[in-house]
Amino acid sequence: MRLHSVVEARDEYYALELAAAARRMVDDILAVTPGQRVVVTTDSHSDERVARATMAALAAAGALPIRIDYPLARRPLEEMPTPIAAAVAAADIWIELTVGCTVYTKGWQAAVDAGVQYYGPNGIDVDGMVRCIGRTDVRLVEELGRRLEALLIGATMRVTSAAGSDITFTNPATPLAAFRMRANPEKIPVMLAGQISWTPVEASMRGVLVADGVLSAPAEVGLIDTPLTVTVEGGRIQSIEGGKEARLLKGWIAERADPTLHRIAHVSTGFNPGIAVPSGRILEDERAFGDIDFGWGAWVGRPAAGHFDFTCRQVTIEADGVLLQKDGVFVHPELAEIARAMGVPRH
Repeated sequence: MRLHSVVEARDEYYALELAAAARRMVDDILAVTPGQRVVVTTDSHSDERVARATMAALAAAGALPIRIDYPLARRPLEEMPTPIAAAVAAADIWIELTVGCTVYTKGWQAAVDAGVQYYGPNGIDVDGMVRCIGRTDVRLVEELGRRLEALLIGATMRVTSAAGSDITFTNPATPLAAFRMRANPEKIPVMLAGQISWTPVEASMRGVLVADGVLSAPAEVGLIDTPLTVTVEGGRIQSIEGGKEARLLKGWIAERADPTLHRIAHVSTGFNPGIAVPSGRILEDERAFGDIDFGWGAWVGRPAAGHFDFTCRQVTIEADGVLLQKDGVFVHPELAEIARAMGVPRH
């Protein structure tokens, strides 16, 4: 996967800022209380400094931190080894720092069904931890998400971009957000703040998407060099055109021989102020401020042979004809006000 990284490998890099970010995660996002059993899973590609800071912050909060480390999965969305799946399902809180994300797998679903509070900042490194968590007011990000969701419920959306995207779809008339940004009594899974994700009315989605941000899977891509043009009708991909990225994606889909991979899984708007440009790490890039992500294939409650995402950069969003965002900048008064409070440039 092609990544853009400016992260120093030294242990002292952002050491104090990382410690503060880990404590903010433990206190503000997960509301950890003394005695809670918190399982932290890492793999051989996880940033060791983030793992150590997380364990220290959990211990300082009085929790019982338990770390489980295992080799990087051979393919995306691979099931956890059985002993690890059993351990996370018995936890009060599960923090998944693995690069090999297990979201949507049977083991992940079993832990969620068991009432475990899941948090998935998967694969986050020191730089991302400081930018996306330590220097981000999750309460403001969460409020922006709530306001945005209220404007999108039941609305007919049009998404366009300077690169050539132009797609329309209708949203369900029910709450949209599939995940949460902070721990909650319902134990709905928590993901890195700065995104709301939902499944639109499948039959309503039609148009063209030009993916010019990041693509994952296949693993060989990451940052997109040559944009992909994806034609959609009835929420299903009809064609994929472009350069090497398009060829790799079509081959990846063909290898899995599962028509569900052509079906829309989710749409996700990005608004984490700590993410200005894509890095090639999809769990972070989905939340790039002003971008939009489209996921296909497996989804919560819908198994498939895989799941892939691509993002469209700095889009314009309309909901029932009302302009919410233009070229990556919120123009709706309520949304722009919160973005200004977060210190986001151009607002």
